[in-house]
Amino acid sequence: MRKITALFAMLAFAAAPAFAQDAGWETQGLTDDSITIGVMGPFSGNASSYSKAMVGMMAYYQKINDEGGVHGRKLVAVQEDTACDSAKGLAAAKKLISQDQVFMLQGNSCSGVAVALRPVVEESGIPWIVAQAVSDSISAPLARNIFHGVPTGSANGRAMASFVLSKPDTKNVAIIEHSNDWAHSYSDPAKEYLKEQGITPSLELTMERGQTDATAQVLQLREAKPDFIIAALYEAETAIFLKDLKKYGLGEIPVMGTAGTDLENTLKRTGDFDTVKNYFVIHSYVDNLDGPKMEKWADMIKKYYPDEELSTFSFVSIGSAEALVSALEKIGPDLTRSKLIAALEEVRDFDTGILSDPITWTPEDHQGVKGSAVAGFVDEKPTVLKAWGQPY
Repeated sequence: MRKITALFAMLAFAAAPAFAQDAGWETQGLTDDSITIGVMGPFSGNASSYSKAMVGMMAYYQKINDEGGVHGRKLVAVQEDTACDSAKGLAAAKKLISQDQVFMLQGNSCSGVAVALRPVVEESGIPWIVAQAVSDSISAPLARNIFHGVPTGSANGRAMASFVLSKPDTKNVAIIEHSNDWAHSYSDPAKEYLKEQGITPSLELTMERGQTDATAQVLQLREAKPDFIIAALYEAETAIFLKDLKKYGLGEIPVMGTAGTDLENTLKRTGDFDTVKNYFVIHSYVDNLDGPKMEKWADMIKKYYPDEELSTFSFVSIGSAEALVSALEKIGPDLTRSKLIAALEEVRDFDTGILSDPITWTPEDHQGVKGSAVAGFVDEKPTVLKAWGQPY
């Protein structure tokens, strides 16, 4: 009897529509001349530098609006601050969904917050394009309405490990990371890739968020003498760690960082080039920030946010916004949430002109970007690399 009941339950689930909302739900947040988009980000707090990603994305919205919008509809951003805090993020998401009744969500930095939001957003059924946070568990297992528009932690983690091993004679690799899901989303696939290449990390150390001293970890690293260090740390802790590496004479060991940092901000935080000269980070773009391929995007942001100081984060969410607009254009004026979800699932090899890899979403896989480049200082200038010593 239990087996029969379970079978009927599965059949009923399979026969049900993806979201059992009424027709009014399909066009909620939509008018003849506007599409409201809920934009969540850490606009305050010690992770507020990540909000630059939302600024770049909203500048793109304004560019599209100045060009007439999409089928006559303007993209209207409704901002909510998460402060990179899960409780505040949940409150922000619920407000945008229930009170502001936005048509869709795009943005979100801080993977811990995004992971906490997933059940609420998935249950709501409204489309959500994750435009900066990287944890795989935001979009996997598959949720019909949640799409990743940047490389996930697993894509970045494997890219990090691949770059580490591209340095000749790298055999001894150490890892230092936060103990949260965000850090594990990088370190776990990195370790998996290392294992495939026959390497087990000699040390796996923890440095928690908010920690202001890395002496204990650095002294262990001094004993282990690694050839390369993988660091899955947020910006503030990365700066502290690199300073302590230099302080204890380990500044020549190369360090591979995540998309949660960038070279320019790390240099500013440390205030010393020698501290960051051997620091490398995942770099999702086709060029340096001041390179010719990035110039039009920089000009766009400056046009709408003239006081904005650009960093790597400023550009990361623009590519997924381009993919969104492309999907909206293909749908035509008769827009609904279900049509948008279906159109996003048809995006294939979408070249954004800004991300180093294209975006592809399918009904089976909503993690759209599968690879990434790396950036490091070469002759004291940020340089995009595809492997050790090899420019992108």
